[in-house]
Amino acid sequence: MLITSTRNPQIKELRALRMRKHRARQGRYWIEGIRIVEEALTRGAPIDTLVYAPDLLTSERALTLLAEYDDIPRLAVSPEVFQSLSERDAPVGLGAAVRVVQRFPDEIPATDDLLVLVAYQLRTPGNLGSIIRTADAAGATAVVVVEPTVDLYDPETVRATMGSLYALPIVTVEETDLPPWYDTLRARGLDLMVLGTSAHGDRLLYDVDCTGPLVLLIGSEQDGLSPEVRAAVDVLARLPMAGSASSLNVSAATAAIVYEVVRQRLARRRA
Repeated sequence: MLITSTRNPQIKELRALRMRKHRARQGRYWIEGIRIVEEALTRGAPIDTLVYAPDLLTSERALTLLAEYDDIPRLAVSPEVFQSLSERDAPVGLGAAVRVVQRFPDEIPATDDLLVLVAYQLRTPGNLGSIIRTADAAGATAVVVVEPTVDLYDPETVRATMGSLYALPIVTVEETDLPPWYDTLRARGLDLMVLGTSAHGDRLLYDVDCTGPLVLLIGSEQDGLSPEVRAAVDVLARLPMAGSASSLNVSAATAAIVYEVVRQRLARRRA
């Protein structure tokens, strides 16, 4: 049956997922678009409901996905109803409600090539999403998000990940959880380095050996890392700033830092 009313109770609950308090209440969040829905489906994300507008779907891939995953509950809606759920000017007609899965630091595998990005109390959804995408592109082991932070499941965060939300473990912790987690990794036999980043770091990143197991802490552009977090790092490093700019946007800085780590590791393997 096609849902044509924006006042339908199921549609109202889905629309409420725009707000963090309702995402927390329902334990689920909204994703939209063929690429991210496909990533969620193929990687086994716990999709609660597929939502599609038959009159908007022009992609053969979208239609194939609906046919392949016909065991997942779904709602067929009119274009007007889908538009009421969407934040896009021209929605493609495919979305989903996904259940939130809580992950814990102990689930992160303690391997010799460990690379974990710690996003510390970020404020901007787009930055958090971009950092998750960068971590995925660089082959990172996991991302740890430190509270209080922008919501991992904010629509803008989800959109900025471009599907990488489902490519690697993402764990949310409190600041006080970090030092015990470092100890746990070291107790597993890792020669771990905890590397903090700051415009005021005492060493250039390029002078730091990043080829071993690494936890990399990224602070917000406004506030950086707290004194307590900085006190627990092994090295506090900075990127060189040759021009008049004193800092980079946090997502741009993260990409530069992470790919220096990747460069060093590739060079070590080729040596």
